[in-house]
Amino acid sequence: MKSKGNIVSVIVPIYNISCYLKKCLDSIINQKYKNLEIVLVDDGSTDGSSKICDDYASYDERIKVIHKKNEGLVRARKTGLLASSGDIIAYVDGDDWIESDMIETLYNIMESQDVDIVMCGRYEDAGDIYRQVYHGIPSGRYDKDSMIKKVYPNMIVNQAFFEWGIFPGVWDKLFKRVSLEKYQMEVDDRLTMGEDAACVYPTLLNAQSIYVLHKCLYHYRQSVNSMVKQSVDIEIQRRSFNILFNTVNKSFEEYAYIFDLREQWKEYILFLMVPRADALFKEVSKLPYLYPFPSVNKGSNIIIYCMGTYGQLLSKYIHKSGFCNIVVCVDKNYIELRKQGLNVISPDEINNYEYDWVVVANSFANARRNIFNNLSNKVPKEKICLMDEQLIKSESSLKAFGLV
Repeated sequence: MKSKGNIVSVIVPIYNISCYLKKCLDSIINQKYKNLEIVLVDDGSTDGSSKICDDYASYDERIKVIHKKNEGLVRARKTGLLASSGDIIAYVDGDDWIESDMIETLYNIMESQDVDIVMCGRYEDAGDIYRQVYHGIPSGRYDKDSMIKKVYPNMIVNQAFFEWGIFPGVWDKLFKRVSLEKYQMEVDDRLTMGEDAACVYPTLLNAQSIYVLHKCLYHYRQSVNSMVKQSVDIEIQRRSFNILFNTVNKSFEEYAYIFDLREQWKEYILFLMVPRADALFKEVSKLPYLYPFPSVNKGSNIIIYCMGTYGQLLSKYIHKSGFCNIVVCVDKNYIELRKQGLNVISPDEINNYEYDWVVVANSFANARRNIFNNLSNKVPKEKICLMDEQLIKSESSLKAFGLV
């Protein structure tokens, strides 16, 4: 029996994630809030995901399956939105999963608080290890006036480089369709990164009211980054950055009378670009040091600390270019990363190796600070190399990235 309340359309883009898909779908069909329309967009999968979608649809009438050729995440989300009928929209990525009360909790807040968007915290799952992550804006309801005063000043970047204000994912939020649809459909299909931000931030800028909930209800699966494993054409990546920066920046220009977010947007683009800078930009790759670590010269023997997306991209670039020598890679989640095929050691093993520098490959200010403090108990402080924020924001960097 369907529960009372409006239909919530849950859109799930799917591409070759058969090993995770059943857990995702089970978490959606078993939601406490039952009045769901579940739209599965199979984006040309070749690994059995298509059959899983059809199997689930055969015994749950709420599920609608769309099989289409592979056109990327942006097009898959648009396809799902156009095929949906609910006045309220949620997204779940096919390799993630949600708590059983996520939709119910966010829906009840949307109804009781009369807001356009409700957002929650997330668990970042890495195998048996997970951490709770919340938006950088205090919990509570914000009308337009309070959004202008308290949300927009730190909506993208919460002071330090880099800490989130509101995380740009579409999947930890519940949207009223009337607030979301225009901005989702305007996202350029060619984007290969930043596609969530291109939708979420313009939507937030035009929302009349939002609610921030500091409770984790969404499980974001952390795995060996697909962008790292794939061989993505450099020109395509450069084009994607250009499209992302210019199209959303133009949108912000149009609404500068409400709040000018262009400087924050520039910092977000830097956040995306820095881990890929050496590989993408000739001006950066020609530097006599490893960008943005000016102490690390060509031929240095380094340990890479943190093997998330940044660490994986940095390792890939160094192996390809031969700029310096990677002695070993280190991460506190080494057990899970080993399961995923990465050769990673525990932080406790660092002193078994000889090196010139420990390069901390992490873009987040608070994480870098904590890593530095922990590493200081194991290695000499003068050998710990953090990214140079002044270098990243310098005129030369902005010119190299095409941001001035």
